[in-house]
Amino acid sequence: MEPLVRFPDVLGHAPLGRLIGIAGHLVEQYWGRYLAERHGLSAAGMRVLMLLARAGDSTHREVAEHCFVRPATLTGIVDTLERDGFVERRRDTADRRTVQLALTDKGREHAEAVLAVMRSDPPLTSVDADPAKREVIREFLTELITTMSDGEGGRLNPSTQEPEEPRPGGRTC
Repeated sequence: MEPLVRFPDVLGHAPLGRLIGIAGHLVEQYWGRYLAERHGLSAAGMRVLMLLARAGDSTHREVAEHCFVRPATLTGIVDTLERDGFVERRRDTADRRTVQLALTDKGREHAEAVLAVMRSDPPLTSVDADPAKREVIREFLTELITTMSDGEGGRLNPSTQEPEEPRPGGRTC
C-alpha cells in the first residue's frame, strides 16, 4: 500500500512551526514506544521515576506538583508503577495521612538506564550528527522553548504576520 502523502514533497514546503509540531509529536511517540518496550513504562511513569531518582522520597502531593498533574491523576500513574514494582508507597510515621513515594531497587535500576540513554545524547538524524549543525539546532530549540515558556505569543498573532504566499505543490499537512 502506497502512503497517501509523500512526506518529503509535503514537508519541504510546510511552515517551520508545523514541522516542529510534527517532529515533536513523532519523537514523543518514538520515545513512548522505547519506554514501553524496553522498560515497561509510560512517559508519565518515567517522569515520576526521574523525579524520585533526582529528589529522593517525596510526598504524593510534591510529585504531582513537580509533574504538573493533579494528585488524583497521579494516583493512577503511581498505582501502575507500584503494581509493576517500580515504586512503593510509605505512610509518614509522623503524619499517617501523608504518603511518601519511594523508588524500589527495580525503579532505581530503570531510572538509571533511562538516564544513561538520555545522557548519551545520540544523534537523531544525519543532520544533527554534524556538530556545527547540532549547535545551531540546539540554540534554535532552546530559544524557541524559552520564548514559548515566557508567553511571548505575539509572534503567533495572525494580525502581526505577513500573509503567507501560496507555495508550489499545493497544501501542506
